[in-house]
Amino acid sequence: MEEKLVSASNRVLVIDAGNTQVKCTLFHANTIVDKWFFDDQLSNRGQEAEFIVIASVCSNEFTSSLLEKCASYIPNAELMLLRSERSSCGVQNSYEEPERLGVDRWLAAIAAFHHYGGPSVVLDAGTAIKAEFINAEGVHLGGYIVPGLELMASSLIDKTAKIRYHSGEASVCDTIPASTADAVTQGATEMALGFIQRLYGKHSDATWLVTGGTSQALMAALSVPHVYDESLVAKGAYLVWQERLEKRGLK
Repeated sequence: MEEKLVSASNRVLVIDAGNTQVKCTLFHANTIVDKWFFDDQLSNRGQEAEFIVIASVCSNEFTSSLLEKCASYIPNAELMLLRSERSSCGVQNSYEEPERLGVDRWLAAIAAFHHYGGPSVVLDAGTAIKAEFINAEGVHLGGYIVPGLELMASSLIDKTAKIRYHSGEASVCDTIPASTADAVTQGATEMALGFIQRLYGKHSDATWLVTGGTSQALMAALSVPHVYDESLVAKGAYLVWQERLEKRGLK
């Protein structure tokens, strides 16, 4: 492939393939200029991208299919598939097997340290609730993974015979649950809140950064000072893209 001329004017499309959604973020001149969810119509909004950077926690089959679609929709863009590494962008990975750290967790940690410094805690609440810990020296110390709200509720239903309810039955209230639907959904919420509150009690000196689909709703119920940044994974991917091109002497 012919090497591209790289500058701040390049348009870089970051694709974050998560467990339930595939998020697209378009960067131009170090700035996010567009965001959308992938729906098999990538070319309608990402055609101008010169680089496509992909971070996927999905199956190998899904990731391969995604790569093929990107190559078909935007054939002139250079593809870059990211993996977790021992170190990148000034952040150290403390896993004995660095590649086994989820790439979404790794990229969020990189963005957290680069944009907010350390010590910091990244709370990502989606299909799973993940907490990452980065110290003042830029070492990703590790973290926690627990089921997200929907996963807690669905696993309880799957493993029991008579806990059943329709999705529309659950209500939002701050009283003791008086229905099965509320007992399950509010119980899951209380477990998540207790998890977060306990971690904050141990790490209140860190800067707390939150991202993910249910994070804002959870944090609204807690007195935990935090910064919401929905694009942490994408920002981390963009930083890694910049670093790799610098190593290739293209930037």
